[in-house]
Formats: sequence, structure tokens, C-alpha cells
Amino acid sequence: MPESAEHAEPDLERMTPVTRVVVIWSLVGVLLLAAFGSAIGALQQNVYSPSGFVGAYLNAIARHDTGAALAMPGTRPSAAQLKASGLPMKPSHELLRSDVLGQLSDVHILHDDRLPDGTHRVTAHYELDGKPASSNFIVANHGSVLGIFASWRFAVSPLAIAHVAVLHATTFTIASNTGGTHTVDTRAASTVSGAFNNAANYLVFTPSTLRLGHESRLLTAPDVTKAVTKPGAVTDVSVTTVASAAFVNQVKSQLGDYLDECVKQQVLQPAGCPMGVVIDDRIDGTPVWSMKTYPEVTITAGAQGWVMPTTAGMAHLKVKVQSLFDGSISLRDDDEPFTISLTRVVIREDGSLDLTVGP
Repeated sequence: MPESAEHAEPDLERMTPVTRVVVIWSLVGVLLLAAFGSAIGALQQNVYSPSGFVGAYLNAIARHDTGAALAMPGTRPSAAQLKASGLPMKPSHELLRSDVLGQLSDVHILHDDRLPDGTHRVTAHYELDGKPASSNFIVANHGSVLGIFASWRFAVSPLAIAHVAVLHATTFTIASNTGGTHTVDTRAASTVSGAFNNAANYLVFTPSTLRLGHESRLLTAPDVTKAVTKPGAVTDVSVTTVASAAFVNQVKSQLGDYLDECVKQQVLQPAGCPMGVVIDDRIDGTPVWSMKTYPEVTITAGAQGWVMPTTAGMAHLKVKVQSLFDGSISLRDDDEPFTISLTRVVIREDGSLDLTVGP
């Protein structure tokens, strides 16, 4: 072997102990610096990056940790941000609950695009309650940690606003991921009072699935499912209530009581009642009314309240009549048809009904 090659090779055996220690620790230091640099790079890529920031938010949503999600910078929109984005002001926070979040899984980041204004658009794909979906999140630099790692905030809040309209009622239910439902009263978040149709705005997490409905003794509504996947936007949801069988039966009972009171009046035209006849001859004795067929009750939604469309019923009248022509007396014993409607049916706070009878 050439002499120059022999001198080029480090010979630890011929080094002094001090030199040998210095060389070994120098190599260890280089390896540690390389490992530290790799760790820094991994942290910057996976944790302290726009993608890592969005991933942390989505992981919090996936484990239903609403506290962690709401604590991330930029999650809660300010009044100024809502106004600048043209979003409803003062939305309710009532639906920012862990027990109404859906099942989020298979989360992965598709894109991290730097925009001209310096913000980043991070596109995430996931499965929401078993269905594939994706969302875009806008994040911006938020300083640094230890002067090494970049920190981030949401430039556009990841929360969305659900505009929930409840037709013909004041409350709606939202399904809980723990079973059962949670009842929400729109009047707590709305400035409109005494309205037949009600609506309110609620902050909700993105992504999430809203499963809304209504269930009470007198009203019911088909369930409505709405996926919320667009941050900083309004999602419209409408819950339409209809009269339940109990509602119809209660109206039928009260209407029957009303008609039973009508036929107690011993006159040809009971006051405030739908039945009545006009007889040109003289009445001999007392008219006797009775109910033969009660009207069939159908309850529908009108413009300002519940109504019953005009429907037919049948009463029966028995009365003696004396002819003005020859003085003969005959018995009028006839069925007398009539029509009736309810122009307004109001559900009182205690569950009783107030009926307004129309023509």
C-alpha cells in the first residue's frame, strides 16, 4: 500500500488518549446535531406547519375534544370578523357541544397551498359519519415558538353558522352521539317573539353533521340531516313540524265539546254555532238539537297559526211546526248539514289549546 494512503487513514491506535476522546466526541456531536436537525425538520413539517396546525384541530374534533379545538388561535370568530364576512351577528354558542359531534375518521391533508396574501389554504380530506368529504381551512402565521418553530392561527374561523328555521314551533331537537336528543329553544337566540315560524343562528364546528328534528306531545317533524363542511359559511337547515295524532285528537275532543254545548240551545239558530235553520211557519214547542255526525278534523299550518280547513258535519233538529196557511201541525224531524272551520288553533304554554271557530 502506498505510504500516502497509509497516512490518510485515521489510526486511532497511534493517537493519544486525549486526541482519541476528542475525535470520538466530535463524531458523536456531529451525529447529535444531524439528529437534532432532523427532529427540528420533522417538527416543523408535522407539527409547526399549516398542515400540522389544521391536523391538530381535526384530531381534536375527531376525539370530540371541543375545549382543545376552541382553544386553538383563530377558532372563535370575533364580532368584527363576522361583520367583515357578512355573517350573522351574535350567533348562539349552544351547539358547540361535544355530544352533538359526528364521527370523524381517516383524516389526511391533501394540499397546503400558499396564497398571494401569505396565508395558507390547507385542504383536508376525511370521512364524516362514514361518508367522504373535504374542507378548506385558511391559516396564517402567528409568530414563532422559541424563535425556531412557526406558530399558526386560523385566518378564517373553522366554525360555521347553522341557520336553523323551525316552522310552526319554537324548539328543535339535535341528536346526541351518546344516544337520545338535546332540545334547543330558538327563542333563546332569536329577537322575534310570538312568531309561528322561528329561526336562530348557531355556531357549529366544521366538519360536523347536524341531525335535527322535533318531537313533542302535539307536534312532530321528520328528521333532517345536514353535513357542515365549509368553514366560515352559513348552512341553512329547516325543520318542518306537523300536527301529531295527539294534537288532532285533542282538537277533536274540544271541538266535540263545543258542538255538544251548541245543541243544548233550544232555539232554531244557536248563538255562536255553525248549525241553524230558518222556518217561515210558527214554532209549536221547543226545538231540540242533537249531533249526528261530528266533523272530521284535519289540522294544517296556516300563515299565522294552525288551522282546520272548512269541513262538514251533521246535526239533527226535531221541532213541531204550525202552518201559517191552514194551522196544521207537523213534526219536523230532519238532519241539518253544516260546515265549520277553525281559523286559528293556538298551543298554550301549558299544552292546552285555544280554538277560534270560523264560518
